[in-house]
Amino acid sequence: MGLDTLGGALLAVPFKAMHPTYRPSKISRARKCGFRARSKTPGGRKVLANRRSVGRKRLGNS
Repeated sequence: MGLDTLGGALLAVPFKAMHPTYRPSKISRARKCGFRARSKTPGGRKVLANRRSVGRKRLGNS
């Protein structure tokens, strides 16, 4: 495989190795979804208030 035809011409397509789509990182997750990130925006503060009202043990990702 790795070959493609375009208008009768044979073109070599370079093979790229696939990697997993989801590459977890605790730091990037905490920066995006953590407590301090939620506290910075009005919408995030609303999320924290809703989670407090439900009685969640953890309010953010941390």
